[in-house]
Amino acid sequence: MASPAHFSEEEVAELQEAFSKVDISGNGFIHANDLTDVLKAANLPLPGYKARELIQNLTTTGDGRISFDEFISIFQNLKSDDVAKSFRKQINKKEGICAIGGTSEQSSAGTQHSYSEEEKYAFVNWINKALERDPDCKHVVPMNPETDDLFQAVGDGIVLCKMINFSVPDTIDERTINKKKLTPFTIQENLNLALNSASAIGCHVVNIGAEDLKEGKPYLVLGLLWQVIKIGLFADIEISRNEALIALLREGESLEDLMKLSPEELLLRWANYHLENAGCNKVNNFSTDIKDSRAYYHLLDQVAPKGDEEGIPAITIDMSGLRVRWD
Repeated sequence: MASPAHFSEEEVAELQEAFSKVDISGNGFIHANDLTDVLKAANLPLPGYKARELIQNLTTTGDGRISFDEFISIFQNLKSDDVAKSFRKQINKKEGICAIGGTSEQSSAGTQHSYSEEEKYAFVNWINKALERDPDCKHVVPMNPETDDLFQAVGDGIVLCKMINFSVPDTIDERTINKKKLTPFTIQENLNLALNSASAIGCHVVNIGAEDLKEGKPYLVLGLLWQVIKIGLFADIEISRNEALIALLREGESLEDLMKLSPEELLLRWANYHLENAGCNKVNNFSTDIKDSRAYYHLLDQVAPKGDEEGIPAITIDMSGLRVRWD
């Protein structure tokens, strides 16, 4: 095989080795849906729309799979050889990434899925906190974030229903959740209730079935949970529920203008409001502009208690990490 432009034979060999680690079935393909997770884990996150555009432009097999040649093309479209080398290094390490063989009809053709251990850890801690006092979840909560407890815990549908109500209260009538003496039939009812309710609050549940959740398929469980959690987190980013956001009004803007912004746009404006007060550069997105974590240091320093309110001690943010060189 001739070496593609920008890559020596040695580099192509390294890429082939890295590709093989992702292609655990050895059939010469990885699934397009896994590319974004691998890029993210390799510290090269892409906005969703860019990742989809990249995949659409490069995937010619028509079945959602990426061949090694297409994998090479992706690297050639990355910003620089330095980025590509860093990406190869990260993939070879595969730190924080768990690869699992697929069990769907498509996956049985040789694809596999991956998920982030850090993502799972964060979700488990969030759910443990949210449901710690719920007597209906005592059989699974607290979960151990170091294990795969989460994927078994969602199998009866109770945790999913509870988390939907936690994010959007009263979405599900608690009386409709089967909680005791569960049977395969009542478990199926719970899972269907969770999926229908998730869809009702704005989650995309296409290609997620009750059986997938019952089996605890990690990439589907995490994908659904992230949507549910995100909707709950963004619920307060709304003028009608948080009047303090009025401070984000810019000169010449009306309250009506501010209310037209989406929760994501309001969150970005909030971040830039505090970054501006800190004398720092603004960010344009929550992907590439924050991947070095510098913005987080300044945001934390801005919002940390200063000790000027009675009963609330001051919190000093250690800013020494800003002096670290990010390679």
